[in-house]
Amino acid sequence: MRAVPRSALIEGTIERLKTQIVSGRWPLDSKIPVEDDLVAELQVSRGTLRQAVQALVHVGLLETAQGRGTFVRGTHEVDTVLHRYLADAELRSVLETRRGLEVEAAGLAAERRGQADLDRMAAAHERQTAAHRDGRGGEFNRAAVEFHSAVVEAAGNPVLERLYTTMLGSVRDSVRLGGVRRPQEHYAAPGTPASCGRSATATCRPHGRPRPRTSPPS
Repeated sequence: MRAVPRSALIEGTIERLKTQIVSGRWPLDSKIPVEDDLVAELQVSRGTLRQAVQALVHVGLLETAQGRGTFVRGTHEVDTVLHRYLADAELRSVLETRRGLEVEAAGLAAERRGQADLDRMAAAHERQTAAHRDGRGGEFNRAAVEFHSAVVEAAGNPVLERLYTTMLGSVRDSVRLGGVRRPQEHYAAPGTPASCGRSATATCRPHGRPRPRTSPPS
């Protein structure tokens, strides 16, 4: 029986690891299983596994943090290119781009969102309200990112969602720099989707775009 070349084993292991990432089994920013578990699951040597992991680190899909483990940092090679570009870009430019994507996403979401999308937005808005009341800045910011991500997902545009997901690290930075504000202030900021919380998720119109009338004018 002919032995499988080591290079083929490494390539096969790389593809199996990528499948876990692309399928969503290992979500963005999640920690992948420890080496012992992966060796047992994939039935490969530690050397083969380490080379496969290093290959994905090199293209930016994974990141190894000393003493903490290995984390998913991208779901496609294009994510890596954009991540590296954004890391060197001026934050103001990143923020303006983020706002542009969010405004377009809000307009599309107003037309395409389903009940599950509305429920997710409302839940994030409620967590923000509670976090603001209790002064929990970190939780407020995490809920803000989740809200914007829910709006983008509800837009039903996979290209827009890919770009926005790739920008999530920069989105978190810009949200964090904004500090803890009341949710209605957060969503009514110029250039961002207008208040799309519990009371407005039915229309979820971007800032500056008129909402449909709900009653005849007086």
